[in-house]
Amino acid sequence: MHKKILVIGATGKTGRCLVPMLAGNTVTARPASRKKLTGHVLFDWASPETWQPAVEGINAVYLVGPDLVEDPSGQVTAFLDSARQAGVARVVGLSSLGVSFPHEPPMSGRSKVESAIMGSGLEWTILRPSGFYQNFSEGFFAPGLAAGRVQTATGSGKAAFIDATDIAAVAAVALTQPGHTGQIYALTGPQAFSISEGVEVFARSTGRTISYGALTEDEFRSMMLGFGLPAAFAEVVVRDQLAIRNGFATEVSEVVEQVIGRPPISFAQFVDSVVNVSL
Repeated sequence: MHKKILVIGATGKTGRCLVPMLAGNTVTARPASRKKLTGHVLFDWASPETWQPAVEGINAVYLVGPDLVEDPSGQVTAFLDSARQAGVARVVGLSSLGVSFPHEPPMSGRSKVESAIMGSGLEWTILRPSGFYQNFSEGFFAPGLAAGRVQTATGSGKAAFIDATDIAAVAAVALTQPGHTGQIYALTGPQAFSISEGVEVFARSTGRTISYGALTEDEFRSMMLGFGLPAAFAEVVVRDQLAIRNGFATEVSEVVEQVIGRPPISFAQFVDSVVNVSL
């Protein structure tokens, strides 16, 4: 049977890796994004009228929720209802390892999104990745690396960050192969390291002087609000930072290798692949 898979967030860190992985004789990817791009279907979480056309004829959905929204569970629930009515059978949802941290409130927005996925009536798989390596090259830490100083509230705490490529590879398997329904996968890289250690790897690879600065919780919160993050979402980021600082993100999972048949990409491999990026 030929499968058609909707990839929400197709221009994002995991989505842009996933789309080419799904290309094959038995699978067609339908990339979805908020912008009108060639080969993409229009999909905007803030515009429900874009949802139904996006899921027409679709068998499975890779679901990435709206950006910078603390609790998008209402939107996700409504979309999944629409998808089920359109005949979609399977959903693979991108969540966060932070849902499992002790700091997480029991009714947090992202835990409610997971509940919506599990209660959707579709075959479901939930991916809970740690922080992305790509946050160093193009995300949260990138401006600091470019400026020569990275500041966080994680202190000396470590986390087993992961490459977005590996998250996409697990998603591709869960979307196209049997045996993954009803699974919640904690996804990490092969080794936990501190932000300071990650900065040192980049500094050595680029030959630049890049320092790390530890912030207090309040200092970090003020920095996030200064960046323009909505207050509720800023608290999610603060919560995850404190979880790392307190040692709750160090566990290394074997799920990536179990699902895709190879070890996860190391941070050193990732840095080697992006050293040509201007930092």
